Amino acid sequence: MGNKCIISNMVKKFLFAISVFSLLLISCGTTDQETEIAMPEEPVIEAPVEQEEETIIVEPEVIPVQEEEPIEVEEVEEIYEDDEVFDVIDDEFTRSTNEMEENITVEEFNKDKLAILHKIQELDDIMSNFEYDNWRKCIAPESLEYYSNPLNLRKAQKKLPDKSIQLKGPRDYFKYVFIPSRKQSQVDEIRYISKNYIKAVEVRDEDDTTVVYYYFVKQNGNWLVHLPEMD
Repeated sequence: MGNKCIISNMVKKFLFAISVFSLLLISCGTTDQETEIAMPEEPVIEAPVEQEEETIIVEPEVIPVQEEEPIEVEEVEEIYEDDEVFDVIDDEFTRSTNEMEENITVEEFNKDKLAILHKIQELDDIMSNFEYDNWRKCIAPESLEYYSNPLNLRKAQKKLPDKSIQLKGPRDYFKYVFIPSRKQSQVDEIRYISKNYIKAVEVRDEDDTTVVYYYFVKQNGNWLVHLPEMD
C-alpha cells in the first residue's frame, strides 16, 4: 500500500513537469513568431523646400536739377572826392574823448561806459541801504587813506551847509558828504581824462552844461571811485 502511494506521487510530478515543459515550448514559439513579423515602414514625407523671398529694391527717381546760369553783375567802382570826409564816430564818443591825448577805440569806449554805469548802479544800492563796508570796497585805497586824515576831514567839514556836523572818519564822510551830494544824480555820459581816469557826468540840455558826480580810476582792471581832494 505504501509503495503504491509513492509511485502515484512520482507519476503526478512527472506529469506536472511535462505540462510545464509544454507550456514553455508554446511560449517560446509564439515569441519567435511575433519577432519575425516585420513592422510596416512609415512613409517618408519630405519637408517642403522653403523658397527665399525675392526682395525688390525700388530706387528713387532721380530728378536732375537744372543749374541756373549765373547773373553777371557789373562791378561799380566807388569814387570819392579827395576832400570828402566821412564822419563814422558818434557824437557822444567825440565828446567823451576830446580831452584825452591817448587813442581809444569805440569798442573800448562802450566797454568802459558799460562798466562805469554798472558800478554806479551798485553804488546807488549801497547808498540806499547805508552799506558802509561795501562802499569801502568801491573806493580807491588812496582816497580812503586821504579821508582818514583828520586835517582833510576838517577841510571837508567846513564846506558842509550844516556846521554842526563833525566828520571823524571815512564813515562820516560816507554818511554826510558822499550820499547827500549824489542822492538825485543822473549819469548820462562819461568823459575821459586819460585811459584810466574817467568822469561820470550828467548832461543838462537846457543850458548845455555837465555836472560831474563821480571820478573813476582804473586799478588792476577794476574801476574804483576816486574822491577828489580838498583845495
